[in-house]
Amino acid sequence: MLSESPRFNAARRYGVALLSLGLLFAVLGGVLLALALKADAAWRASGYLGAALLAAAAAFLPAAIFSFARQRLLGSVANATPPPPPSREPAARSAVQLTRRLTTALRSSLERWFLDDDAVTRWPPALVAMSFGVLTLVAIREVWRLPALPAFGALPLQIGAAALVFAAFPLLVLERSYAGIASERLPEAPQLDRLLRVPLTACIALALAQALMSVGFAWAMLIERATGVLIALVAAELILRNAVVLFLPFAPLEQRQSLTDSSLSGALLRLRAPTLRSINIAVRRRLGIDLSRSWALAFIQKAALPTLVGIGLFTWAVTGITTLGLNERGIYERFGEPVAVFGPGIHLHLPWPLGVIRPVEFGVVHLLPIEFVLPGGEEAGKSSLVGESGGQRASGAEDSAPESADRLWTDDHPFEGNYIIASAEGGKQSFQLVDIDMAVLYRIGLSNQAAHEAAYRVSDADELIQALSGQLLVRYFTRNTLLDLLGKSRESFTRQFQTALQSDLNRFASGIEVSGVSVEAIHPPPGAASAYHDVQAAEIRANTEIAQRRGDATRSLMMAQQAVIEEHNEAVGAAAERTGQARRQAAVFAGENLAYSHAGYPFLLERWLEALTRGLGQSHVVLIDHRLAGQSMPALDVRNLASPSNADGAPEFPPQQNNSPPAAQPPADEDGTH
Repeated sequence: MLSESPRFNAARRYGVALLSLGLLFAVLGGVLLALALKADAAWRASGYLGAALLAAAAAFLPAAIFSFARQRLLGSVANATPPPPPSREPAARSAVQLTRRLTTALRSSLERWFLDDDAVTRWPPALVAMSFGVLTLVAIREVWRLPALPAFGALPLQIGAAALVFAAFPLLVLERSYAGIASERLPEAPQLDRLLRVPLTACIALALAQALMSVGFAWAMLIERATGVLIALVAAELILRNAVVLFLPFAPLEQRQSLTDSSLSGALLRLRAPTLRSINIAVRRRLGIDLSRSWALAFIQKAALPTLVGIGLFTWAVTGITTLGLNERGIYERFGEPVAVFGPGIHLHLPWPLGVIRPVEFGVVHLLPIEFVLPGGEEAGKSSLVGESGGQRASGAEDSAPESADRLWTDDHPFEGNYIIASAEGGKQSFQLVDIDMAVLYRIGLSNQAAHEAAYRVSDADELIQALSGQLLVRYFTRNTLLDLLGKSRESFTRQFQTALQSDLNRFASGIEVSGVSVEAIHPPPGAASAYHDVQAAEIRANTEIAQRRGDATRSLMMAQQAVIEEHNEAVGAAAERTGQARRQAAVFAGENLAYSHAGYPFLLERWLEALTRGLGQSHVVLIDHRLAGQSMPALDVRNLASPSNADGAPEFPPQQNNSPPAAQPPADEDGTH
């Protein structure tokens, strides 16, 4: 009977305590996690401890649900009374009465469901445990993504370690108290015992990490990481265990108990591996299968050792097979001595540790920003893989522009270095600041000798190139001023810098080959951008005014020269034209004079007749009859009559010679006119 079962009789005693502890662990875990996420790395340990407390709450709250269900089931059996018969009230005639009836029915349904111990102990405990398991995983993920631990002083870390040790004492007392409770009185006591070890172990491990970091051991952060991994594994196990409820039948209510347990915490935190007997008991209790009577398991038990030995030998032999990619090669060390350089492909060699291959890059180009001050901490200034072809990964058309595409030097860039450069102000020696955004593209040489040098003589190629490049830049800036630097050709600078850097790398026998040097920008600091722009603008305006005035003067001079040349050309042309006319007239005169000397008066008569013909062709002809008397003579207007003229417009008449005979008169007409 239920009244004789210890688990039902003790349920009243443990129910409130389990619920209080579960809520306390949940609240404390949430508070510690909020502190860790708000204060970044300052409360990283509190974040891991909060996640461990959430995992413990995932065990206490389902156990409290089962304890209250057992308590209520025992009370209902002891005070079992027949339920009251349903009332036979008449149907409600108004909306108010109908609403009351619906509210009463809904409330009774909810009470009936909550009072149903079988329904309460089916899904709610598993859902609560799975919810807290998911919260624990999310908490571990958020704490894991916090930035690196800042450089705190020793005192805060020691105080944190002391607080964690102090918090471990009540957890230890609580764990010991539940370890002493028999499973007959509280079936979930072993589960609570195992899950309480998670926050207890977290306190001890985190306190140890804080103490080690307080004395300067940076590797103690690995202890925090390992603690977070352990808590995450326990949370994952809780989720998987409670998810099994979806696939397994429920046990009777009198035998049902919480499935929130962790074999991982029981095995690892106790430093004792689970035995086959304990596994057999757990399987027989859960699934009703007796593994001790299975011949297959007996065979596996006998063949386990030879099989494991064979697998171990095979695994050890497989270490003698190495596959190198297209961008990899390896230096083969046989008994610690390098004997060959393997290229890409599959290679057979002695197993580890008799034969070891030390990997070396083959043709991989790195892009290394050169700077002195690392703005992003240890990760800043490290080389990024460019690829075998040397091309950077392109951004998509719809993606945001990368930060490296920002070329405005009025803003600070992540990989710019600040340098002091010499200058002269007012005849005195001074200095200025200059920012340079430069990167070096390098790779390991393709020869075997370069592979040996890079593997055995260089521990960190980035740091070596950073140091040598910094020295070269300082040496270069001490010999140039800002104006010389800004006005110098970048191609010559990069060529000289690459040659000098390659010479230094060869001097150290590093095996590194400089593929190129990229100078994105050389400019004054961003803070001086406005003043530098004003100075440059004033200089540009002055040079522009000078150029404009010189242009105006040149334009005026050219216009004057053009006018002089035009006038000179016009005068020369007019003189040439008049000279030509004079020569033509002289030639005509000479020809006519020669003709006159040969022909005499006939030539003059011919010329006179030609002139008369030309004159008569352009004038009106008036014929006068000789028979007209003076009384009948008409009045003639001779103002418009044109006389014969020569080519020059002068009247031309044949000259009269004294020694020439008179000219023959033409015969007269019948009316007496010629």
